[in-house]
Amino acid sequence: MSQQMNWLAAAALVALHGAALAQEFPQGAQAMSAADIRKYIEDKVQDVKLADGTSWRLEYKANGYFFINTSRGFNGSGEWQAEEGKLCGQLRGRERTCNDVRMVNGVMHYKRDSGEIVQFVPK
Repeated sequence: MSQQMNWLAAAALVALHGAALAQEFPQGAQAMSAADIRKYIEDKVQDVKLADGTSWRLEYKANGYFFINTSRGFNGSGEWQAEEGKLCGQLRGRERTCNDVRMVNGVMHYKRDSGEIVQFVPK
């Protein structure tokens, strides 16, 4: 019985963790055009802070390449594109992904594959 209770408690924690990461954009969030996305990130460095405390430094170049450095030691690069309401990218060696972005109070918000919403804060 104790083992079953432990399993149920663990399952509940996993469900709560997933629910915490599956977020909605803040109230008043506005979809961004591809041109607005490019204007916000092109030839700029963005700081991103994740819920787990990890930070990212993202640099998007006008030529369609981007670079990422994380506080956990990951460094990578790839290609990016802006689509209506989405920022798409493909890190070298990984699949291309497109993620929803919205503007809230002048700050771009990005919905990660995990469902977590993070802010792209220009440096």
